[in-house]
Amino acid sequence: MADDGAEKPTVETSTPEAAFGLLSHEIRFGILRALHDADGVQSFSALRDAVGVDDPGQFNYHLGELVGRFVRSTESGYRLAAAGQRVVGAVLSGGVTMELDAEPVATDAPCPACGAAMTARFRSEGIAIECPACELQYTDPDVPPGLVDAVATDEVADVVERWGQRNRASAGYGLCHNCDGPITTEVVLPGDARAPDWLDGDDLETTVVYECDRCGESWHAIVPLAALSHPAVMGFHHDHDIDLRTTPTWNLPWLAVDGGTVTDRDPLRVTVTMTLDDETATFTFDRDLSVVSEQRDPSET
Repeated sequence: MADDGAEKPTVETSTPEAAFGLLSHEIRFGILRALHDADGVQSFSALRDAVGVDDPGQFNYHLGELVGRFVRSTESGYRLAAAGQRVVGAVLSGGVTMELDAEPVATDAPCPACGAAMTARFRSEGIAIECPACELQYTDPDVPPGLVDAVATDEVADVVERWGQRNRASAGYGLCHNCDGPITTEVVLPGDARAPDWLDGDDLETTVVYECDRCGESWHAIVPLAALSHPAVMGFHHDHDIDLRTTPTWNLPWLAVDGGTVTDRDPLRVTVTMTLDDETATFTFDRDLSVVSEQRDPSET
């Protein structure tokens, strides 16, 4: 964002090191967890009982270290501040305390390339959904282990799919799913500055690269998948009674594992054709993944 001289809405009141240093004692996270689990504002004594600390002086010291940054003190007692909610959420997600460790499991998700049932393969920080028949790797995101904690094995692919849909929707609003920073979205060709190395020599003509300007988080998606969060594409599916919020992408009848068709390079134009029921829609996207044209025609039968 350009610096236009206007007053900025944020003020840094602590360094990251100092903020996380406040959480360095187990009693302090115990306080955050107890407030998270509590029903409403907690009094000093009720909160101390919930954490299980006998010494009121010791408890008061650790609670005092959290008040202001992670805990809010009110006339009625104590409650979690927004920063405390985020800390507890990060821990509950498993992102800082757990690793994924399991044997691959079969899923009901059909491979969009060959139709065979795909499998979910676990690695310490992520889950790959891939086809053992044609070796297509459908997706392989880094995910917080808590995403699939207590999830039935036959539901793993669906959960990973919804997580990916959520992230694409967030990117569509220009926000990073990792740090809420601003996202740069770009459709790239092999050889472009932002293009991943693997795109050179791959069968794809293009891919979409998302990159956070704040934390540097970067990921990619083929144009047809990235396009699903665009209102025009969602509207086309809605017209055919398909809710893209609940329909797994592998159940979309038109979806092919390609990157769309490049029809022009300067300026870049990529088309994606989607056929539903008796209608075919052709969407043309620019380098920013904006729709520059939409054409609907009756499908050929």
